[in-house]
Amino acid sequence: MKIAFAKVANQNVDFEIKSEELNFKGHLKRIDHKNVKCLGNISGSTAHNCDRCGADISLDINENVDLIVSDGVYTDPENELSDAIEFFDHQIDLEEILKSEIEAFKSDYFYCKDCKNL
Repeated sequence: MKIAFAKVANQNVDFEIKSEELNFKGHLKRIDHKNVKCLGNISGSTAHNCDRCGADISLDINENVDLIVSDGVYTDPENELSDAIEFFDHQIDLEEILKSEIEAFKSDYFYCKDCKNL
């Protein structure tokens, strides 16, 4: 699901997308002429492999999303390490945000019930 940056005004733009067993729900709100705030929650479960033995496991996810979506290169006005995603086609791709956030979540270590006690 893509939403044009131009369609996001000062009012919240609600969204909800589903991908397999995951649900990404939240809203978008304009910060300034180039940046939009994305606040939401990802919930559900996703397949993964145990990082020790490789067994198939299912990860339950309930993660809040709070990031800045930029139309072009993001410049941080306060020189902080802001959580931001840049798009270069004047469209906010919510499926890409979901995929990125899931991959970031899965980059941690997860173990099956047999490997947790080792």
